[in-house]
Order: sequence, then C-alpha cells, then structure tokens
Amino acid sequence: MNDNSNTRKQRTPAEIIAETEARLERLRMKEAKQQALSNPTVAALMEQKTQVQKDIREAKKILGTGPQSADARIAKHEAWIRKIEIQREEAWDTLGVTEQRLGEIDRQIQAELAALASSKDSAAEA
Repeated sequence: MNDNSNTRKQRTPAEIIAETEARLERLRMKEAKQQALSNPTVAALMEQKTQVQKDIREAKKILGTGPQSADARIAKHEAWIRKIEIQREEAWDTLGVTEQRLGEIDRQIQAELAALASSKDSAAEA
C-alpha cells in the first residue's frame, strides 16, 4: 500500500548546495549585466543585439505562415487584383453599352430637332 507517486524524495546536502550555487551564479550574472549596461561599449552592443533580434523577428514574420507572411499578403493582393480586373472588364462592357446608347439618344435628338425645324419652315412658308 505504499504509493511512490505521493512520497517526497528528500534532496541530499550536495544537491541543495549545487542548486544554491547555480542560483547564486544566475544572480551574479544578472548583477553583472546590470552593471555592464552602464559601460558605453556594452550598452552599444546591447542596442545592436536588440536591433538584430528585431531584424530576425521581422524576417521570420515575412517567411512564416501567419497572416503577415509574404505568401499570405501575396495571396490577398492577388485576390484584390482579380477583383480589380473583373471591375475593369465590367467598366469596358458598361462603356460600350452606354456609348452606344448615347449615340442613339443623340440621333433621336437630331431627328426631333430636324422635325421641329422643318415644321417651323413649313409654317413660315404658309
């Protein structure tokens, strides 16, 4: 009836010392980094590191598969281009039909004006 999953394993003094030394080393490194930031050379290097990390992040974003990736943006633009091409074709169709209709209306106006002019000429001769 002894359940090993619930029993606590006691650390040895050597394990406790090793963990404490590792923690102390991490704290020393943290303090050294903070002190180094006041050094102009290290501060400049840290700025460069930040910029390089940003460049890497942006490059991965473009090369990735997310909504801001190059492939996704290209697909979106190709969809827009197809839509614009359809609108251009519709505009050509509309232009052809409306120009034809405009010609018909102009001919009707000319015919009406000619009829009015001939009726005035007939009335003036009479």
